[in-house]
Amino acid sequence: MDKKSYTPVTRADVDKIRSGLGKFGIKVPDGDDVEVSGPLGVKMQVTYDEPNQTLDLAILNKPGFVSENQIWKVIESTAMSERKKPA
Repeated sequence: MDKKSYTPVTRADVDKIRSGLGKFGIKVPDGDDVEVSGPLGVKMQVTYDEPNQTLDLAILNKPGFVSENQIWKVIESTAMSERKKPA
């Protein structure tokens, strides 16, 4: 299971990330420790620690033809870029 942590991430950042993923048809359930299903059978665990402003992402499942590196590139170019945009 490949993992990455992002910090500092505020509650507003988390809301922007949720909204950004929604544009791609990916629904992030309510809560701070959730499992998210994406395209092609990719499943991730997403955990937000508000006091420490840390967002932890872990790849739980993926198809063999998709590398972890490809998944992280998509996340960082789409969802994580949302937190840099003004509200």
